Amino acid sequence: MIKINLLPYHEIAKKETYVKQLTLVVAGTILFLLCLTFLYLWAQRSVAYLAEEVKGKEARLLALNKMVGEVDRIKQEKQILERKLAVIGELERGRIYTVKLLADIANHVPVGSVWLEKLIQGSGGIQLEGKARDNFAIVQLMKNLETSPFIQSVELVSSKQVEEAQVKLQQFHVSCLLRPGF
Repeated sequence: MIKINLLPYHEIAKKETYVKQLTLVVAGTILFLLCLTFLYLWAQRSVAYLAEEVKGKEARLLALNKMVGEVDRIKQEKQILERKLAVIGELERGRIYTVKLLADIANHVPVGSVWLEKLIQGSGGIQLEGKARDNFAIVQLMKNLETSPFIQSVELVSSKQVEEAQVKLQQFHVSCLLRPGF
């Protein structure tokens, strides 16, 4: 016996295939849209995070710029203070230098034979005026002064004989060139 199937099985199979395909397309589209939504939200969150991070970095940069400005100000104040300290140090050296120079000259004056009456310190040199018993005392003074570490050279400017209280003395004027660097 021959059976004839009068049911349109090809149409049912086509319909089932069509429904499966439509379901797959709809499910794929929904899945694709969900992936796009996820990617969009992830990108938005990343952009927001990066924008917040940029704001934080800019705030940090502003704080660092303020610190740099403060450091520059402190450096300028330090330079000003160093210049002031250098001036104070120079004044202190000058004060000590003058005291040491006068002490050295006093040590080189022959006791009892030379009397200094005037000492004038100028730029680069000093002038000594005074009286001595004789020319040998003046020569001794000049030799002593030449051994001083402060004095570079000694020159006799003038010497003349004067009489005081019936005693003949030599009035002298000596010029001394000071060593540089002291």
